[in-house]
Amino acid sequence: MVVLAIVGLLGAAVVLTAPGRGDALARDADALAARLLRAQQEAILGTRAIRVRADARGYAFSVQRFDGWQPLADAPFRPATWSDGVAPELPRGQEAIEFRFDPIGTAEPVQIVLRQDQRRTQVTVDATGGVEVAVMSAGSDRIAAENRLFRSAQ
Repeated sequence: MVVLAIVGLLGAAVVLTAPGRGDALARDADALAARLLRAQQEAILGTRAIRVRADARGYAFSVQRFDGWQPLADAPFRPATWSDGVAPELPRGQEAIEFRFDPIGTAEPVQIVLRQDQRRTQVTVDATGGVEVAVMSAGSDRIAAENRLFRSAQ
């Protein structure tokens, strides 16, 4: 009985903290984070580097082969577009941001900030390949209290 009560409370907490259906920024950030984590897992399982290139339109996946980078187009690696009103903040002079996972799952630390209206959310990949989504405070570069961490079960 106690276990059922705990499971019920945990389920309610997840529902209450989950982004709303109308929150395209949170959906896009969480989808990118989940797919980045899946790209890390694919790099490990396939023993090949995986690259995720994010630009103003969306993001796409590619795998490093002997003859260079080849696009991945099968699920779950189909290219994705940002939802209406969601756009990345790209560094000045850059057309895209690239995330790369090596065959052991590590990565160069990279972050991308997604914006919708005045709201901003940061998606970060750390050196271990871990992925974090952090809501940024309105009008500043500070991270708000709401963070979601995505980790591989390596």
